[in-house]
Amino acid sequence: MSNENASGLEEKRNNVATVQSQIDKMEAELNMIKNETQDYVNRCSAEAKQTLEDVHVASHDLDIMEREAAELLKATQLNLQGAIKQSEEKIQMRARELLKLVDSISKYKEYVESKISEMNRDLSETATAVSEAYRDSFPAQFINILNSKKIAHCTLSLISQ
Repeated sequence: MSNENASGLEEKRNNVATVQSQIDKMEAELNMIKNETQDYVNRCSAEAKQTLEDVHVASHDLDIMEREAAELLKATQLNLQGAIKQSEEKIQMRARELLKLVDSISKYKEYVESKISEMNRDLSETATAVSEAYRDSFPAQFINILNSKKIAHCTLSLISQ
């Protein structure tokens, strides 16, 4: 019975050793999985930190760009307002010059019309004087003929008008 007990005990010891070996193997695998999991968690954490840092840097860069864009927009708007004001001033100045030119042309036109009228009057007076001088150079009998032709010519002129 002692042999049987020893053999049963030995078998149980072998079973315990086998189970212990399997437990050790599983603990080793568990430790390895824990280490791999911890490495993976650490990598993910590092990536998350790097991503977060990249987001902060990008956000900071975006803030700077937004400020620069706002400053550029403001400067551009000021330049545009200045250019518009300058253009309007130039337009007003050109408009005044144009009005002065139109006024000057109008006055010159009046002057030319006055001169033409004066020249026509002088020409008419000269033509009348030449006609009278020419008529006075004829003997009296031709003057009556000329007067009758002058009256006929005036009548025809009035009729044709």
